[in-house]
Amino acid sequence: MKYGKVYFFSILIFSVLIVIFSQKRNSRKKILKINIDFIDESPKFIDHQMVNKLLIQWNDTTYFLKEDMVDLKEVEDLLKSNPMIASAEVFRTPQGFLNIKLDERKPIIRIINNGEDFYIDDFGYKVPLSTKYSPRVPIFYGQVDKILMDLVDFTKKIKNDPLSKLEIIDLKNSNNKYVLGLRSFPFKVIWGKNQKHEHKLKKLKYLYSYLENKDFFKINKVNLTFDKQIVLEYGKN
Repeated sequence: MKYGKVYFFSILIFSVLIVIFSQKRNSRKKILKINIDFIDESPKFIDHQMVNKLLIQWNDTTYFLKEDMVDLKEVEDLLKSNPMIASAEVFRTPQGFLNIKLDERKPIIRIINNGEDFYIDDFGYKVPLSTKYSPRVPIFYGQVDKILMDLVDFTKKIKNDPLSKLEIIDLKNSNNKYVLGLRSFPFKVIWGKNQKHEHKLKKLKYLYSYLENKDFFKINKVNLTFDKQIVLEYGKN
């Protein structure tokens, strides 16, 4: 029995030593290869070249790719500091590979206001313009600080409908009421507050079918804020 205990503890100690030795050996390994994968198979704003450039810039200051140890959290924070990157996951493999999995931000609306020009993604984060890609999203004219999340919510709702996603090209907001510009018609649509979307979309679709063969150039505004009617306003802008 005594020998059995000694044998058991010997095996246990030996196993612990193997784990420690393995960890130390792995910690001394150089990074042999960097694998970069994108959650979106066809990213629009980021690419392998951009990510490699970020890593090279970081390497020049901390030599993290030349050292035995890699601070994975530090690399993740580096990548997420890029405004085009929404999320970053970094992990090492026993083979000495550094795997990086990235997801880019997805703009849903463009903001133009007093010289400022940028996108907002579906979480309300600011995304700069890119020379690589210009997404086809509505443009909001005006200050967004006080209505940012309401605007994000409104834009997410209209982009889920095929007609409004295709037709709504610009937005403004006055006293928490939205006014929309359309692709196919010159008049403005007074949408009102961010509510009753299904009801207003039905009226907008009916309006499209109604105006298909009508003279709509005299219409100045279309008001969807009334519950049971569509009000057409004629006259000059």
